[in-house]
Amino acid sequence: MEELKELRVNSGVLILDKHRVISPIIPQTYKEIDNDIVVKGEAVIDGAVYARQLDVENGPLTICGAVFAKNCISSRAGNDAQIAFRKAVAGGGKIELCDTGRKYFGADVNSGVIKLKNAVVAANVFGSEVSLENCVVLGGVFATKTLHVSSSVVGTFNAPSVLVVGDNYILYPSVFSVEPLNVATDAKLYNLTLADWGSLMKGVPESEMSGMVEIDPKVDEQKISLKDKDGNITLWETYSIAGKVLAADMLDLKRLDNHFMLSVGSLGEQLFKRYDLGCDRAGKTIELTLETIGDFFFSIQGGKIKVKPLESTVSFEDLKKYYTEN
Repeated sequence: MEELKELRVNSGVLILDKHRVISPIIPQTYKEIDNDIVVKGEAVIDGAVYARQLDVENGPLTICGAVFAKNCISSRAGNDAQIAFRKAVAGGGKIELCDTGRKYFGADVNSGVIKLKNAVVAANVFGSEVSLENCVVLGGVFATKTLHVSSSVVGTFNAPSVLVVGDNYILYPSVFSVEPLNVATDAKLYNLTLADWGSLMKGVPESEMSGMVEIDPKVDEQKISLKDKDGNITLWETYSIAGKVLAADMLDLKRLDNHFMLSVGSLGEQLFKRYDLGCDRAGKTIELTLETIGDFFFSIQGGKIKVKPLESTVSFEDLKKYYTEN
């Protein structure tokens, strides 16, 4: 890989192909504001990036600094190489990365229109129109207009209009929308808040009282009203497991490693040391990185890791006995 100490821009386009850029790519003059970046082969950029448009024709690509594109960040449909953004990514118009390769975002993603496929996001996704297909988002997905979630794992979501397609998994207790969820006929929505992620990742038996809960949008829907500082009231639909699972009171959530895994995944690029989850049943140490945590949730979504359903048959006598003894 050739190390570029001086950027060579031809006709407003910087082409990267087997290059490592050791400096930020930031405009120094007014004429450079509309420069484009085209990645035609393996490339690494050590600093931050500003461009009118960033187009990834082929990879792999790693950008270690923050990224902003005035118009668009896109990739070619046939690109199956990894794209990694280690810091925040923002676009003034559109971020569309829907190729077959895996994408990693180490911080927030923010743009008007966002379309992601095969992506792992350590933090949150903010946009006007957001579409996720086969993605893992450890934080929340917040859309001001529409949200399309297909065969993905997300922490939570909040949007006026939400379409759910395929098998999807939620990591936090509740999700929100203004209009009732539009759920495809064969779509499923599962909540993993009380599942034993640590044991599942290690391949050992799950805690007795743990498990996933299926959310039925027709049954688990609750309406809440929110008032802003000007007195305007908005009626929201919320879909939550918080009011239906008695077993949560008898489960030691600290032993599940769920919050620990989320924290490590969301702060992985900023942490000074690497953390692990201990050893799996074969005695191999499981290192916690955005990549391994993403692979874990992809395995759940794809059915390679089976999560048992939560048995919600806890009686009040069991709860009384539990609190008396503890």
